[in-house]
Amino acid sequence: MTDSASSVHYLSKYFSEINSDKILVSYRNTPMILIGNFLGTLPLSIVLWNERNALSIMLWLGMLYSILLFRVIHYQRFNPSQASHDDISRLGREQVLLIFLTGCAWGVAGVLFFDGEEIKNTSLLILTFVSVVASSLVSLSSRPFSYMLFSIPLMIPLIVNMFLQDQLVYNWMGFGSSVYLMATFGFSLTVYRVIDTSLRLKYENLDLIDVLQQETTRANKASEEKSRFLASASHDLRQPLHAVSLYAEILSKKVVGQDQRDDLENIHQGLDSLSELLEALFDVSRLDTDKNVAINKQSFCIDDVLRKLERQFVIDTTLKGLHFSVDWHKYIVYSDPVLLERVLTNLLVNAVKYTETGGINIVFEPAANHHIKLRIVDTGIGISEEDLSCIFQEFFQVHNQERDRKRGLGLGLAIVHRILKLLGHEITVHSVLGGGTEMALLLPLGQEQLSAKPIAVISPDGYSAFEGLSVMVVDNEAVIVTAMESLLSTWGSCSISFSSTTEALDAIHQGLKPDFMIVDYRMPGSHNGCSFVHEARKIVSNVPALIVTGDTSDDVVNEFRRQQLDYLHKPIKPAQLRILVSRILRRDEEQKSALSGNKAR
Repeated sequence: MTDSASSVHYLSKYFSEINSDKILVSYRNTPMILIGNFLGTLPLSIVLWNERNALSIMLWLGMLYSILLFRVIHYQRFNPSQASHDDISRLGREQVLLIFLTGCAWGVAGVLFFDGEEIKNTSLLILTFVSVVASSLVSLSSRPFSYMLFSIPLMIPLIVNMFLQDQLVYNWMGFGSSVYLMATFGFSLTVYRVIDTSLRLKYENLDLIDVLQQETTRANKASEEKSRFLASASHDLRQPLHAVSLYAEILSKKVVGQDQRDDLENIHQGLDSLSELLEALFDVSRLDTDKNVAINKQSFCIDDVLRKLERQFVIDTTLKGLHFSVDWHKYIVYSDPVLLERVLTNLLVNAVKYTETGGINIVFEPAANHHIKLRIVDTGIGISEEDLSCIFQEFFQVHNQERDRKRGLGLGLAIVHRILKLLGHEITVHSVLGGGTEMALLLPLGQEQLSAKPIAVISPDGYSAFEGLSVMVVDNEAVIVTAMESLLSTWGSCSISFSSTTEALDAIHQGLKPDFMIVDYRMPGSHNGCSFVHEARKIVSNVPALIVTGDTSDDVVNEFRRQQLDYLHKPIKPAQLRILVSRILRRDEEQKSALSGNKAR
């Protein structure tokens, strides 16, 4: 659509709105116009006052002030916020009439007070009229016809009087006044075009905003549909991957030849890469839609998070011959401890991955505005200046353009960037190619009295209580049930499996008392994994349980936390399962021992 066609389109579409706005511009300028008219009468009346003009001045002022008073009342009685287009149009017509009458009242002065013998008085009269016209020019230019109806009856009687005089000076003054009046008409039309263009642009922008809102709504809807699809895909893809991981672990106990072990190791690497890729992709998708991410900011000691990470990364760095150190400070920060831990984990994973000699240090330094700066400094390969702007992009990896999966996915820093955006924390990166990298997080300080309890650190160990353990497995996927039975059997456990919560509860009612329960969250029927565990524990007391799920939504995770249930997301690595089950069993034994001790006392 061309510019001219577009203008015609909007002018026709919003004609009533634009016309009403022009009238309201003139309406809003009414107080200034009335004040200008009132003040304009004072010097003229004072200078011309004498016995001869006294009555004329009084009559003229009475007439003019009566019109101005009526306009004040007319202005105050109108409420633009409650007016319809018809009301505003009627206001506009009334305005035109009152403006015309005001101009006529001024024009009477041009007849009553014009005195060819007193050039000083005539000059004052001309100056007053010119000033009144000038003060009304901009105020009435949103409606040029109103301005003309005011200025023409005001100036014409005076101009005619000047042309009727025998003195050439008055004739020239009449000519000059005529030129001035015509010039004001031109200027008024120019101002009108500016106002008209502005109003049309206003409604064009409103139209564009409306289109933008519609497009935004469609985009949000598409994003929500994408999120629902990914949530569903997450569960459906995790199920077979979970089964394959279990079978790969079972197979590792059966193969004996070195060639077979090498092949199995390659399978494990492929599964790990696929699992990592899916996890990262789903994380990025969830972080892109803020409402799907629960943010729980609180005051907590940053050392509690770092002590958890230290155990993991001391092992990783020691295996590579690197040193790992933390500059311990009991700083209380205000953030989400879970999301911040994820950020620090991803940054440290990158630091370890790209550091071959030297080590990684975590240090603190005070910052302005009640903040601290947490710096992760490594002696790794560094990042070139041209790559610095790209490191937070998806799938970007320094020195891995060939996309070698053994060297990661390039999603870790993309996730970091999204989490920090949600948390409102800043990150700065300083690096020298071949000279290491520093990632600095700016964290707000929290209030010590509001700090959360220290985050429990459960040390990994080799403890295993699977030998002779009776495990109830509840999962509606037959392939997963079979794999879980085989895996638990290799660990020395006796497993009893059910494909529905109804069958499992019936068995418990009939006397089955498992030592442990591994339950899938999303089960058919009236019970999900959480409600099943709740019902089962009514019968067999507080039997330890673990929920496994392919659903990573915050609603589901929050349900686990509310019911204080341990959980793992599919696909589960067998080592993960073994360690967590061992910890749950040990914790259950400690709680029973503590309870027995209390009863004995």
